[in-house]
Amino acid sequence: MLKNDYQYALMLYREGQASLGQVSVKVDWEPAREWAEFGALKQSVGRGLEPADQTGWISTVTPIWHSTLGEPYLNGFRIDVAAKGSSEVSTDFRNAYFRQLAKQASELFVERGALKKGDRFKYLVAAFPRQEKEQGAVEIRFTSEEVTPPLAVTDASLSHLLDEAIAQGDQSKDDIPLLVPGNVLDEVKALSKQARLTETGGVLIGRLGRDVERCEMFAQVTAQIPARHTEATVTSLTFTSDTWTDVRAALELRRKGEIMLGWWHSHPVREWCKGCSVESQKVCSMASDFFSAHDRALHRTIFPRAYSVALVVNDLPVDHATYSMFGWKRGLLESRGFHISPSAGAQKKDSNGGGIAQAALALS
Repeated sequence: MLKNDYQYALMLYREGQASLGQVSVKVDWEPAREWAEFGALKQSVGRGLEPADQTGWISTVTPIWHSTLGEPYLNGFRIDVAAKGSSEVSTDFRNAYFRQLAKQASELFVERGALKKGDRFKYLVAAFPRQEKEQGAVEIRFTSEEVTPPLAVTDASLSHLLDEAIAQGDQSKDDIPLLVPGNVLDEVKALSKQARLTETGGVLIGRLGRDVERCEMFAQVTAQIPARHTEATVTSLTFTSDTWTDVRAALELRRKGEIMLGWWHSHPVREWCKGCSVESQKVCSMASDFFSAHDRALHRTIFPRAYSVALVVNDLPVDHATYSMFGWKRGLLESRGFHISPSAGAQKKDSNGGGIAQAALALS
């Protein structure tokens, strides 16, 4: 349950501080609530407790007033999570959480001619107490509670898993460790090359883990399920309802206690950049860490959990592929790091500290 006693607005300004106007906004709080509640869950694990049952949790949104401008302007906001049988857990969020809303608001001023498309602007976030209901107004009241299914968490040694893995990308303290087997990367790369002229994708399945000694949670991909029922073009990929039927059936058949951890899809950069020079292709901004608005909309709709991730396979025209990983970070979708773990039967580190021998991981 989420409590919020404020309504929010954005004040937009030109770079020269000239005011453009105020726009009331409807904020999507769910990514922030999910992040805050997952943080409370991790904290309970960090104290050596079993993962808590989230039924009956109450999360409250509170403005953090601007340090110099004061009320009603914000420096950010806080979500306090009141969990059964434990102390309240607070998580702070920056005003960057409202960035996408600010971009949408700027389009109104472009339509009015007050801004030109591509013009830079600044924004402030303001919060105002919700107005009381008018006297005599008839209000129909009912209560409902969203029930979050309990998370299945497997106990395992994270230290042992990380000792055998290769780190990829920035490892942020905000992110739970994520392990992806080398053979899964090989599979998605091969499928991407087969599709070649269109995007393709699938679903990443696996488990959430808990290291009892380190009192830390992590995520471990175990396999990927190719999406057979999609609508694909060279620049987009849409999963149909049959995809989710396939995935649920596969999870049921495997009977390994796995869940959907996220999804993957390809970017056929080879096709996108076929008219560009080789040098331009090597430094193309779309060759890595590129997550489109379409990708973000799908992830928000289908994979809203704080641990949900998205893997992008970049099929490059310079004859190799790269991998980019994205995930939730304080309610925002951002690039994140992960670890490549050995495939089944792969040679592990030797006693002299040698590297993992996995010829299959070569990206060329």
